[in-house]
Amino acid sequence: MSVAKNRQKGLSTLGWLVAILVGGFIIMLALKVVPIYLDDYAIKKVLTSLDTRPDISEASAPQVREWLDKGLQTNRIQLAGEELSVLRDKGQPVAIAINYERRVHLIHNADLLLTFEHNWNAKSQ
Repeated sequence: MSVAKNRQKGLSTLGWLVAILVGGFIIMLALKVVPIYLDDYAIKKVLTSLDTRPDISEASAPQVREWLDKGLQTNRIQLAGEELSVLRDKGQPVAIAINYERRVHLIHNADLLLTFEHNWNAKSQ
């Protein structure tokens, strides 16, 4: 028993180097990806906040767009024009589609592409 205990030395130098590299990569990935997911969470909250508006079912598409833009500006989120569409057909409630991608540069020539899709429809009251 004591012979086996004396042979245990923990991680080797190579083991420590690999552990530090893997840990550093995970931290670097988290620092680059977490802010994008926080922005997406804010977009989701802005969309769900539209449900609490009492006049949402009668609102026009530009009015809903304005409410949405104010919510996004409050959270300092910028979406390109083609990433956000607000539609309202005659007799139909307002519908919002937010589809966007974010590219994160990882290392050398490797990028990470994150795609997000949100659809929201006004509930008839």
